[in-house]
Amino acid sequence: MIRLRKIGMLLLLAGMCMFPGSLARATEDVASEELPETVQQKHIYEVKPDGTGDFVTIQEGVDSVASGDTLLIHPGVYEENVVIKDKIVNLLGVSSEYCILKANSDNYHSVPLTVAAGRISGLTIYGVRTKENQNDLSGAALEEMHFDLSDMLSVYKWQNRHSGYAIHVDDQYGSGKTLYIENCNIVSENNYCIGIGCWSDTEITISDCKLFSCGSGGCVFLHNHPVVTGKARVTVRNSQLRNYMSPYVMAVHSEGTQNPVYLTFQNVAVSAVAYEDNECYNESNFNTWFQIDQLINPGVQSFLRKNGYSSARESTQLVHQYTYRERKEFYEDLQERGTALKSWPLLEEGITYWESSEDLLWEAERKRYSIEIKNMDENILKDGWCGLAGIYLTETSYGNTLPEMNYPRLETAVGPGAESNMEGKRDGLYLINTYDTGVQEVSAAVRE
Repeated sequence: MIRLRKIGMLLLLAGMCMFPGSLARATEDVASEELPETVQQKHIYEVKPDGTGDFVTIQEGVDSVASGDTLLIHPGVYEENVVIKDKIVNLLGVSSEYCILKANSDNYHSVPLTVAAGRISGLTIYGVRTKENQNDLSGAALEEMHFDLSDMLSVYKWQNRHSGYAIHVDDQYGSGKTLYIENCNIVSENNYCIGIGCWSDTEITISDCKLFSCGSGGCVFLHNHPVVTGKARVTVRNSQLRNYMSPYVMAVHSEGTQNPVYLTFQNVAVSAVAYEDNECYNESNFNTWFQIDQLINPGVQSFLRKNGYSSARESTQLVHQYTYRERKEFYEDLQERGTALKSWPLLEEGITYWESSEDLLWEAERKRYSIEIKNMDENILKDGWCGLAGIYLTETSYGNTLPEMNYPRLETAVGPGAESNMEGKRDGLYLINTYDTGVQEVSAAVRE
């Protein structure tokens, strides 16, 4: 164990000995920054893979320390599944470039990091894929694709058919607590980068992070709970969401209104993909926002800017259209680079719309959106964000690439013939309601 007053010198020496230059500067930066008060009040232990610290592995440290303690993670590749339950253990990496938590995430119940509360900082958390087509199921398996919420074994078996996240946050221990994920790289080759299940009075903040999705899921999956009561708040700020393959950069599902969730997005830069072939889009997406096909229209983009939904400059293009050949070359480049930890080619900020190789039949029930919205109870009042029930966008949301993540100017209605976008107030926060009919009428009016 090390005391706070010794951290600066130890970090600086470790950085200079192991990695000269950039790492030495990174460790010095950590040493010079004032650690959060909650960290200072408890003990701090070192995790070093060479055995010279208090622990060799992160999980060994998690199992050994008391709730509220901090593990200072030194440079190394930690190939392990870290589970933090029933206690708070802060993980503080020296540098996200050199401190890498890496594990196979082919199975939903075995992922690099499972956590409910505390502070996760300065790490790369990497969910690796080893199986091909891990989400393809046989006809017999598809017949069993149902579960009973009252039967946890049924739910577990259903979940077990899916791949996992890089970070999974969904545990009752998080009720009434806070979780901060900051200055991290979160990479997933399988499911979404981070999966969040909200609980009563929990507060989750993702700040100054880079989320890289290069698998079947996008960057963030979030849902509330059907039986839990009490509010939850989730904030994503000053972060990058890069989605290379999945048709959805984010999925938000509502399981009811007893556990209302308030979402805040601030300065979130999104690079997403969309496909001309709409077969990969979900038939049950209840999103009431503008479809990607509508966002391509310059008139719609101009309307969004003028009405406070867009933070983009007048000359900035929201949707970038690319040919099938360009799409093919891009993915060939990805395959040549191999691991997502290497420097991947950058998608332009906004939505990259990939042309298909041939003429395709339009499947009307599959609409293209960058965000998947689903209400488990289809008949419930959809009073929230993008047609959700019980999940709301706060008025402090601004500066984001995707217009639906921005709270509009309060004096502006959705548009001609549309219902008001201010249904009322709840706990001091306005509720945004974008109705299907309103969006369609606005889109038609702009085209005319």
